[in-house]
Amino acid sequence: MDHPPKSLFQLIEEDKLVRIIETFTKATDITIDINDALGFPVVKHDYFYGFCRSIRSKDAGLKRCINSNAALGFNTVEQGNSCMGKCHAGVMLMSVPIIVENQFYGSITCGQMHLEKPQAPEIEDMLHVTADLGLDPESLTQTFQEIQVISMEKCQAAGGLIQFVVSYIVELIYRAKMQEGLSKEKLKAAEDARIIVELEHTLHKAELKNLQAQIKPHFLFNTLNTIISLVTLGENTKGLNTLFALSNLLRHNIAEELVSLLEELHYVESYLLIQKNRFGERLEVTIDIPIDLQDIQIPFLSLQPLVENACIHGLEPKEGIGHLWIVGKKVSDHVEISVIDDGVGMPEHYAPIDLNQDHQCVAGIGLRNVHRRLQLQFGKEFGVRLFPKQALTTVILLIPNHKV
Repeated sequence: MDHPPKSLFQLIEEDKLVRIIETFTKATDITIDINDALGFPVVKHDYFYGFCRSIRSKDAGLKRCINSNAALGFNTVEQGNSCMGKCHAGVMLMSVPIIVENQFYGSITCGQMHLEKPQAPEIEDMLHVTADLGLDPESLTQTFQEIQVISMEKCQAAGGLIQFVVSYIVELIYRAKMQEGLSKEKLKAAEDARIIVELEHTLHKAELKNLQAQIKPHFLFNTLNTIISLVTLGENTKGLNTLFALSNLLRHNIAEELVSLLEELHYVESYLLIQKNRFGERLEVTIDIPIDLQDIQIPFLSLQPLVENACIHGLEPKEGIGHLWIVGKKVSDHVEISVIDDGVGMPEHYAPIDLNQDHQCVAGIGLRNVHRRLQLQFGKEFGVRLFPKQALTTVILLIPNHKV
């Protein structure tokens, strides 16, 4: 099945791409362009400022900016990795490739930064190459010098994060389209009972993988919203620290279907570091998982959505200090992992809740997604149990006692 590179971007809502660019720019002062495989910007936006905005205000300047981004983007294909260089006017650029299934679909160019303060020779070169644009040299010099200076380490961390975000969305759409085509072909070819049974098994696995894929952007956009809130409140340092914490978080291996409970706990702890940037002293966490349970198997990203749900819906609306407990215990031949919070809770007439029924009003996409994944992985007797109360809400992961 052939998917022209540009068509994949067209399947992503433009406002989501603009939201990513807006969040990234507000948190880091680094503005990005997302380019297709031919080097053209996928979406237009107005988040350039100062020097770069002045240059782009002229048609000739904008054309040179696009050409600079495209040229550096093409270099990422040849090198197979991120590249750094200067634009036509002398501003530092970093470009990272968007590659899915060894196919180059475009690049992301980060700009509006210097690695070191520009000196007189760099300023003279800039004025020389921009002289024909008819812009005020004094203003250009001032805004050129005002461009932020960042370290190579932070530049690479920022580039790696935005590469993950956009590449993941593109890959998600790519795989969804491939799976859709594959499923249709197999349905068409189902001529007898044996093929039908095989197809049902394939679709069962496809549903599991689809549920696994859905929860990652759900978590990702919630975290981006956290960063937007911090920046909106003027907490730029916290916003930037949260952004780099997210970058480190996403370096974890997310390809495995099953991981040890210990690995999942490491991921949860990284997530809680991000939440503590929002809650400060208002969040107290206790984790009590016996050592002999830490190597049992659990689907990746099963525990984190429960912790996220407790933080956002239970503890965030609560005034004063909130407590979060993550507790594990062995019960007969299975294991229960409980996430308990003393947040605002839910009406008691909902307790207990059977997630096999339709409870969208009280159980959001995160809980229902995890419940379905556990049942597909382990069987109908396992899943999520929800016990909401006014003062204490308990969500339990019920999983088999299988060691890694």
